[in-house]
Amino acid sequence: MITEAKFKYALKEMMESQALEDINVTALCAKCGCHRQTFYYHYQDIYDLIAAIFLNEDIGKVDNAKSIRDVLRLFTSYVRDNFSFLRSTYNSAARDLTDEFIFGKLNVKLLALLSNDETMTLKKDSLRNISRRLAHIISDEFGYCFKDAKLTPDKFSRKMNKFIDNAIEYVLPSLIDLSKKEEQK
Repeated sequence: MITEAKFKYALKEMMESQALEDINVTALCAKCGCHRQTFYYHYQDIYDLIAAIFLNEDIGKVDNAKSIRDVLRLFTSYVRDNFSFLRSTYNSAARDLTDEFIFGKLNVKLLALLSNDETMTLKKDSLRNISRRLAHIISDEFGYCFKDAKLTPDKFSRKMNKFIDNAIEYVLPSLIDLSKKEEQK
């Protein structure tokens, strides 16, 4: 396994039982069997490592999803499976990295689905607005859940799936209507 991957896996594993603020480079290096100099050869600090994790993170089956509901449910499954890591990074100085990761991944996939939907008669800018707005709403809800220290991964999943169902039933149609009205102006 290459050194960068060792650091990424070790950090995620450590965050299963420790808050990010309680993890330091010395402990991370001890877990990986590497010297501190090796860590600093690859990364400036732990937040740089987190940025690298987010940059290269694969959300698996999300790329093959055919509907907005499927994307959001698969993304919720990914977050549930990585709940400790994401919650800990969100509730630290890395909040912006977490927000950007969740919003960015959702926005790209939602825009792709909306753009490929032949029933959508809206212009590309309107589809971008719908995608951006929905991604913000969903990613804000993820953040809201990360703030709840009592929320378990399974409770998170149930809560988010209900939120997703409501967002698709009520919010998405409203965003589409709003975009249609904006196009008419």
